[in-house]
Amino acid sequence: METRCKVRYNLEEALQYVVTPGSDSEISDLEDDDGEDLDKIQLEREPCQEASVMSDNCEIIEDGIEDASQSDEVNSGKEGNSSAATKKHSYRWSSRKPPVTDATFSGPQFSLPPDNFDQLTPLWYFNQFWDDTMTNQLVEQTNLYSVQKTGTNILTHKNEIEQLIGIQLKMGIVKMPKYNSYWAGETKYSPIADVMALNRYRKLRQFLHANDNSEKDNPESKGNKLYKIDPILQSLRENCQKIEQEEFQSIDEQIVPAKTKFSGIRQYNPKKPHKWGFKNFVRAGQSGMIYDFFFYTGAASAGGEKTSAKNVVLKLCENVLTGCNYKVFFDNWFATLDLCLVLKERGILTTATIRNNRLAGCTLKSEKEMKKDGRGSFGFQTDQNTGMVVLRWFDNKCVTLVSTYLNVDETVNVKRWNSSSKTHVDVTCPMIVKAYNTSMGGVDLADMLIALYRCKIKTKRWYLVILFHAVDIAKVNGWLLYRRFCSQIKVPSKKQLPLLTFTAKIAESLTKAGKAMTKPSVGRPKRSSSQMFDEHQPKKGRAPKTVLPDPDSRYDQLGHWPYYDEKKNKCRLCKTGYSRAYCEKCKVCLCLTSNKNCFRDFHNL
Repeated sequence: METRCKVRYNLEEALQYVVTPGSDSEISDLEDDDGEDLDKIQLEREPCQEASVMSDNCEIIEDGIEDASQSDEVNSGKEGNSSAATKKHSYRWSSRKPPVTDATFSGPQFSLPPDNFDQLTPLWYFNQFWDDTMTNQLVEQTNLYSVQKTGTNILTHKNEIEQLIGIQLKMGIVKMPKYNSYWAGETKYSPIADVMALNRYRKLRQFLHANDNSEKDNPESKGNKLYKIDPILQSLRENCQKIEQEEFQSIDEQIVPAKTKFSGIRQYNPKKPHKWGFKNFVRAGQSGMIYDFFFYTGAASAGGEKTSAKNVVLKLCENVLTGCNYKVFFDNWFATLDLCLVLKERGILTTATIRNNRLAGCTLKSEKEMKKDGRGSFGFQTDQNTGMVVLRWFDNKCVTLVSTYLNVDETVNVKRWNSSSKTHVDVTCPMIVKAYNTSMGGVDLADMLIALYRCKIKTKRWYLVILFHAVDIAKVNGWLLYRRFCSQIKVPSKKQLPLLTFTAKIAESLTKAGKAMTKPSVGRPKRSSSQMFDEHQPKKGRAPKTVLPDPDSRYDQLGHWPYYDEKKNKCRLCKTGYSRAYCEKCKVCLCLTSNKNCFRDFHNL
């Protein structure tokens, strides 16, 4: 098949390309990419843009084949602004300063916390993202899957699935080599072992399911590699999108660690901390709150749409309010000049690092020239048609950025170590670089918070790894929503719950709230009453150290039975009386006499 390349450009552009010098820093910039091995990346590239710096002004006319960047614009146009995306843009680069862009944020402000903020529990925040419909979906499909596999129904229910999720959250806090260890006599962990018997936990884990296997080959779901977990992911995405969004957001990839070989979507990235795992594209705010995400399943999605880097950004920005001047940041793997213009036409402002082979003829100082000028030197070019700025700044190495709203006049001083003078010196830094460094870390922050107490599960059923990653997203988003409410009403940070305590309270509520506690099975080692309450023994002359149970389980009016012990203890409610009566569920001492009934008062609002 013969290919003809027809180039259209005016005299000014022709002279620009004739005198354009090559850049000595292109190879070094590609080698220093953000941890990505270009040979290992399996996502589809944009060949026309990487083939030549003139590709943005070049039309390749071939029977049945069109320009790759143009086809991406057509695909993205299906999601909005198709007329603007299909037009080819002509760049006019100049060293003039760009016009001032009105970047005033006009999006909705955060809603105030509910009036009963003091009564909101960690479980309430968790349920804003993981709602009852998701739990009921697991209940229904788990029972159905057990019938499909064995012919018998395991008869699980909502309370039991919540207990299973609570157990996994506790396993993320207290880690052991294998899950059997939590029930073993030598390493038994009562907060887990007393919630559910080991055999029942194994059975639930064996049949845990989220979608009907019999519908997998239907035309609507055929080709969807995430079919087994899709209902949970879609519900979580919808819940994340309901939260008011921050002005500054970032887009990046997130790796869910997994070595299972049976998924067909596992990725290998040798330069990442977790080399094997599932790739999740995420849009998050500066605080780490995740607003949208989707998992990478191959070069084409179930609908046949290309999963190019440009389409990833456009898909994640579908639910960003247009015309409100939201600021979105992403790295050079996603960035192209055309993408920044498409987002600007939607009213979404961007700042990103960009590769040198995607500059569409924009000429900047080379790295050798900048080394002579010293650290802190920078140069820029402005597109006279759109006001978009491309800037190159030299620190230890050169970095190239593009912005559709920031001005090059604004600079700040940053501290850098000078090896010759052995002191810190001030280095000039453009505000574009400063803003990028400040706002780009939202996804990395969310990933770090998830990794602290991750719900790990080792299994061949790969979709369970993604299922409990969804639980982790709901947990971290719930904690960040709690922190947002606390900052709005100016609660001191010292009085805010840390993520560890917040996670433990969610797990405790899921395992106890609305559930009657089961008795230990036969053969399990028993504890004496003195062992059971060692942790609650008061020191001499001091108040008892008993911990109040979470309100979700304290006031659920279920399973709170009194029992008596030989050892007296101080009442947890009145603090003046001593009693031998204890609550079987809350594990606290309470007065229960003919004259005083602290047991009843403690469990009533």
